[in-house]
Amino acid sequence: MKSPLVALSPHQLLAVLGIVVAAPACGGSVSGAGDQPIVLDLDGSVDAASLIIHIDSGTRHDASSAVADTGVDASHESPKMIAVPLNGCTPSEYNAGLTVGTQTFQLSVDTGSTTLGVASTKCTSCGVNPEYAPGPSAVDENMTGVSQYGTGAWSGEIYEDTVGVPSNDTAPVRLVAIDTQSQFFQSVQCTGGAPQGIVGFAPSGSAVNGTNGFFDDLVAATGMPNVFATELCGTTGTLWLGGFDPSFTTAAPTYVPFSNSFFSPYYYTLNLSSITVAGTTTPVANGQYTDSLVDTGTSIVILGTAAFNGITAAIASSPGFQQVFGGADAGVAFLSSPQNCIGLGMSKAELDATLPPLTLTFGAITVQAAATESYLINYGSDWCPALDQQPEDPNNFPFAAILGSPILRSNVIIFDRANSRMGFAPHTPCP
Repeated sequence: MKSPLVALSPHQLLAVLGIVVAAPACGGSVSGAGDQPIVLDLDGSVDAASLIIHIDSGTRHDASSAVADTGVDASHESPKMIAVPLNGCTPSEYNAGLTVGTQTFQLSVDTGSTTLGVASTKCTSCGVNPEYAPGPSAVDENMTGVSQYGTGAWSGEIYEDTVGVPSNDTAPVRLVAIDTQSQFFQSVQCTGGAPQGIVGFAPSGSAVNGTNGFFDDLVAATGMPNVFATELCGTTGTLWLGGFDPSFTTAAPTYVPFSNSFFSPYYYTLNLSSITVAGTTTPVANGQYTDSLVDTGTSIVILGTAAFNGITAAIASSPGFQQVFGGADAGVAFLSSPQNCIGLGMSKAELDATLPPLTLTFGAITVQAAATESYLINYGSDWCPALDQQPEDPNNFPFAAILGSPILRSNVIIFDRANSRMGFAPHTPCP
């Protein structure tokens, strides 16, 4: 729902911003207190992102190599699994219908943050409907949650209330009832209506002080497997809680371990070593940064400058791309900015049959991504580049890449938190 964010070191941010706010928040907050998140807005022109960089550290699964799984884990077929329909928005945002108390809201699904925030009836500037009215099941925690962005901010009272999927189990969740906001609720076109808030699925380390994660609490309350998965399509999708549905896939998933790094307690990160296009392989991980962040809340794919230049040049020089765009020079110019949108007069299937796919390499494992499910994205009648590059100063971008929602459309993505790994399974055609 917010614009892409890029993290600076704590000292850099404090020097640049000179801001201290209590209680960090979902989607990327600014903070200078203790071990709280510190982030900076990168590009207010593109919707949706959530990057929070923390000062403290932790450990996770050893990610020295990627592994393949030749079958579907029994846990992925748990009877407690819940399938939640997703409504797609322009640009590249996906909302899930969840109940909070006795009300149902469309909430933006964000794997780059943890806290659930929903517009409250006290918010005179939110401009969304419905709004959350704490009822008999709500307990006021007498705390305030605050989130500040380069292009927006919100704050509100923290409540504990029941949250769940309609007609399914619920869990007590400490969430933020957004009372005031500035440029957080932006105008978006969605198949199920604009979102009234956000629900985070990142690890617990990214939660706002005094809050916790909906999925963490649902797993604890119901005993469902600690696995969720997504299938992202153009205007629809599915979020599975407690596993995934193999009938939506055409092959068994390939699993890649989560990285074991500074960011492990806060984000889902992988070691994406390289991307190959039309026979040309470009390194993504580098000597300074090896982690690539997987974030459904980022509406583009952000690469380091060297990787961006190498990959876009390889795409532009391919015969299929030159056929569509009229030469390598035109292709490079088109791919230079996500703002370069044009009508191509070709369907998704026609473009994927003509343009080269991407091959993502994680250690010894490769994952395929079609052109329209990686570096191109459709906005109505236009197609736009989905790739962008990091800020000029590499020290301000502590990831090798951010794999946002455009490239996450390429597969069913399985966040297997129980086994500290991520699965990629080719999906059946989207509706």
